[in-house]
Amino acid sequence: MNKKEVFSIGLMSGTSLDGIDLIYVKFDENNFKNFDIIYVKTYSYTNDWKDRLQNGVYCAKEDLLKLDTDYGILLGEIINEFISEFQIVKIDFIASHGHTILHQPDKGVTLQVGNGQIIADNTRQKVVCDFRTQDVKLGGQGAPLVPIGDELLFSEYDYCLNLGGFANISFQKKGRELLMIFVLLM
Repeated sequence: MNKKEVFSIGLMSGTSLDGIDLIYVKFDENNFKNFDIIYVKTYSYTNDWKDRLQNGVYCAKEDLLKLDTDYGILLGEIINEFISEFQIVKIDFIASHGHTILHQPDKGVTLQVGNGQIIADNTRQKVVCDFRTQDVKLGGQGAPLVPIGDELLFSEYDYCLNLGGFANISFQKKGRELLMIFVLLM
Protein backbone atom coordinates (compact mmCIF):
# COMPACT_ATOMS: atom_id res chain seq x y z
CA MET A 1 0.00 0.00 0.00
CA ASN A 2 1.35 3.40 -0.95
CA LYS A 3 1.52 5.70 2.07
CA LYS A 4 0.49 9.26 1.38
CA GLU A 5 0.76 11.97 3.98
CA VAL A 6 -1.76 14.78 4.24
CA PHE A 7 -0.83 17.97 6.08
CA SER A 8 -3.57 20.22 7.45
CA ILE A 9 -4.09 23.25 9.62
CA GLY A 10 -7.28 23.15 11.66
CA LEU A 11 -8.73 26.02 13.62
CA MET A 12 -11.58 26.40 16.04
CA SER A 13 -13.25 29.01 18.19
CA GLY A 14 -15.66 27.91 20.87
CA THR A 15 -18.27 29.35 23.18
CA SER A 16 -15.66 30.06 25.85
CA LEU A 17 -14.22 32.82 23.63
CA ASP A 18 -10.76 32.25 25.08
CA GLY A 19 -9.21 32.43 21.63
CA ILE A 20 -8.62 30.70 18.34
CA ASP A 21 -7.04 27.26 18.60
CA LEU A 22 -4.82 26.18 15.71
CA ILE A 23 -3.24 22.81 15.01
CA TYR A 24 -0.88 21.60 12.32
CA VAL A 25 -1.24 17.87 11.83
CA LYS A 26 0.03 15.14 9.51
CA PHE A 27 -2.33 12.30 8.59
CA ASP A 28 -1.71 9.01 6.83
CA GLU A 29 -4.28 9.17 4.02
CA ASN A 30 -4.72 5.39 4.07
CA ASN A 31 -5.43 5.32 7.81
CA PHE A 32 -6.44 8.58 9.48
CA LYS A 33 -5.87 7.00 12.91
CA ASN A 34 -2.18 7.36 12.11
CA PHE A 35 -1.55 11.04 12.70
CA ASP A 36 1.03 13.29 14.24
CA ILE A 37 0.24 16.58 15.93
CA ILE A 38 3.13 18.79 14.90
CA TYR A 39 2.27 22.26 16.25
CA VAL A 40 -0.56 23.75 18.33
CA LYS A 41 -1.19 27.24 19.58
CA THR A 42 -4.04 29.34 20.94
CA TYR A 43 -4.23 32.98 19.92
CA SER A 44 -6.18 34.97 22.51
CA TYR A 45 -8.98 37.30 21.50
CA THR A 46 -8.83 40.99 22.20
CA ASN A 47 -11.67 42.36 24.32
CA ASP A 48 -13.10 43.97 21.17
CA TRP A 49 -13.26 40.62 19.35
CA LYS A 50 -14.80 38.89 22.36
CA ASP A 51 -17.48 41.57 22.44
CA ARG A 52 -18.14 41.43 18.69
CA LEU A 53 -18.48 37.65 18.64
CA GLN A 54 -20.53 37.46 21.82
CA ASN A 55 -22.98 40.09 20.55
CA GLY A 56 -23.08 38.97 16.92
CA VAL A 57 -26.49 37.39 17.47
CA TYR A 58 -27.93 40.89 17.92
CA CYS A 59 -26.49 42.30 14.69
CA ALA A 60 -28.52 43.50 11.73
CA LYS A 61 -27.95 41.64 8.45
CA GLU A 62 -25.44 44.20 7.12
CA ASP A 63 -23.48 44.09 10.38
CA LEU A 64 -23.43 40.27 10.30
CA LEU A 65 -22.02 40.35 6.77
CA LYS A 66 -19.31 42.75 7.95
CA LEU A 67 -18.60 40.54 10.97
CA ASP A 68 -18.28 37.51 8.66
CA THR A 69 -15.83 39.41 6.45
CA ASP A 70 -13.84 40.97 9.29
CA TYR A 71 -13.58 37.67 11.13
CA GLY A 72 -12.44 35.93 7.93
CA ILE A 73 -9.71 38.56 7.61
CA LEU A 74 -8.70 38.03 11.26
CA LEU A 75 -8.57 34.26 10.81
CA GLY A 76 -6.46 34.62 7.66
CA GLU A 77 -4.02 36.90 9.49
CA ILE A 78 -3.75 34.52 12.45
CA ILE A 79 -3.25 31.50 10.18
CA ASN A 80 -0.51 33.36 8.30
CA GLU A 81 1.12 34.24 11.64
CA PHE A 82 0.94 30.56 12.69
CA ILE A 83 2.46 29.45 9.37
CA SER A 84 5.25 32.01 9.67
CA GLU A 85 5.95 31.37 13.35
CA PHE A 86 6.36 27.62 12.84
CA GLN A 87 7.84 27.93 9.30
CA ILE A 88 5.21 25.60 7.87
CA VAL A 89 5.79 24.77 4.21
CA LYS A 90 3.53 21.81 3.36
CA ILE A 91 -0.23 22.44 3.63
CA ASP A 92 -2.81 20.37 1.75
CA PHE A 93 -5.77 22.26 3.20
CA ILE A 94 -7.02 24.42 6.06
CA ALA A 95 -10.14 23.37 7.97
CA SER A 96 -11.99 26.26 9.60
CA HIS A 97 -15.09 25.87 11.72
CA GLY A 98 -15.50 29.63 12.09
CA HIS A 99 -17.33 30.95 15.12
CA THR A 100 -20.96 30.07 15.83
CA ILE A 101 -23.16 33.13 16.21
CA LEU A 102 -26.54 31.37 16.19
CA HIS A 103 -27.47 27.71 16.34
CA GLN A 104 -31.12 26.63 16.34
CA PRO A 105 -31.22 23.36 14.41
CA ASP A 106 -34.82 22.68 15.46
CA LYS A 107 -35.70 25.73 13.31
CA GLY A 108 -33.26 24.76 10.53
CA VAL A 109 -30.92 27.63 11.39
CA THR A 110 -27.20 27.76 12.06
CA LEU A 111 -24.77 30.60 11.41
CA GLN A 112 -21.01 30.59 11.69
CA VAL A 113 -18.89 33.62 10.77
CA GLY A 114 -15.39 33.61 9.35
CA ASN A 115 -15.74 33.72 5.58
CA GLY A 116 -13.87 30.75 4.11
CA GLN A 117 -13.22 32.42 0.75
CA ILE A 118 -11.56 35.35 2.49
CA ILE A 119 -9.41 32.92 4.50
CA ALA A 120 -8.44 31.15 1.25
CA ASP A 121 -7.65 34.44 -0.48
CA ASN A 122 -5.53 35.70 2.44
CA THR A 123 -3.62 32.45 3.02
CA ARG A 124 -3.50 31.29 -0.62
CA GLN A 125 -4.50 27.81 0.56
CA LYS A 126 -7.45 25.45 0.02
CA VAL A 127 -10.02 25.96 2.78
CA VAL A 128 -12.71 23.56 3.97
CA CYS A 129 -15.39 25.32 6.01
CA ASP A 130 -19.08 25.63 6.90
CA PHE A 131 -19.29 22.18 8.49
CA ARG A 132 -22.70 22.49 10.15
CA THR A 133 -24.96 24.01 7.51
CA GLN A 134 -25.48 20.92 5.33
CA ASP A 135 -26.26 18.68 8.30
CA VAL A 136 -28.86 21.15 9.61
CA LYS A 137 -30.39 21.47 6.12
CA LEU A 138 -30.77 17.67 6.06
CA GLY A 139 -32.55 17.70 9.43
CA GLY A 140 -29.55 16.99 11.65
CA GLN A 141 -28.36 18.87 14.70
CA GLY A 142 -25.14 20.12 13.11
CA ALA A 143 -23.47 19.98 16.50
CA PRO A 144 -21.51 18.97 18.27
CA LEU A 145 -19.02 17.91 15.63
CA VAL A 146 -16.65 16.24 18.08
CA PRO A 147 -18.23 12.72 18.11
CA ILE A 148 -17.46 12.27 14.41
CA GLY A 149 -13.78 12.93 15.02
CA ASP A 150 -13.87 10.79 18.14
CA GLU A 151 -15.18 7.83 16.15
CA LEU A 152 -12.79 8.30 13.22
CA LEU A 153 -9.66 8.93 15.28
CA PHE A 154 -10.20 7.32 18.69
CA SER A 155 -12.63 4.41 18.23
CA GLU A 156 -10.43 2.15 20.37
CA TYR A 157 -11.49 4.16 23.45
CA ASP A 158 -14.78 3.56 25.24
CA TYR A 159 -15.38 7.25 26.00
CA CYS A 160 -14.03 10.55 24.73
CA LEU A 161 -14.32 13.80 26.69
CA ASN A 162 -14.16 17.24 25.07
CA LEU A 163 -13.92 20.15 27.49
CA GLY A 164 -14.79 23.68 26.43
CA GLY A 165 -17.68 26.06 26.97
CA PHE A 166 -19.70 22.84 26.90
CA ALA A 167 -18.43 19.42 27.90
CA ASN A 168 -19.17 16.58 25.48
CA ILE A 169 -18.80 12.90 26.26
CA SER A 170 -19.17 10.63 23.28
CA PHE A 171 -19.43 6.85 23.35
CA GLN A 172 -21.12 4.01 21.49
CA LYS A 173 -23.77 1.69 22.80
CA LYS A 174 -24.68 -1.35 20.73
CA GLY A 175 -23.02 0.11 17.64
CA ARG A 176 -24.86 3.41 17.85
CA GLU A 177 -22.96 6.59 18.66
CA LEU A 178 -24.38 8.46 21.64
CA LEU A 179 -23.50 11.85 22.96
CA MET A 180 -24.02 13.46 26.32
CA ILE A 181 -23.67 17.22 26.72
CA PHE A 182 -22.98 18.96 30.00
CA VAL A 183 -22.87 22.70 30.44
CA LEU A 184 -19.85 23.94 32.34
CA LEU A 185 -20.43 27.00 34.46
CA MET A 186 -17.48 29.35 34.58
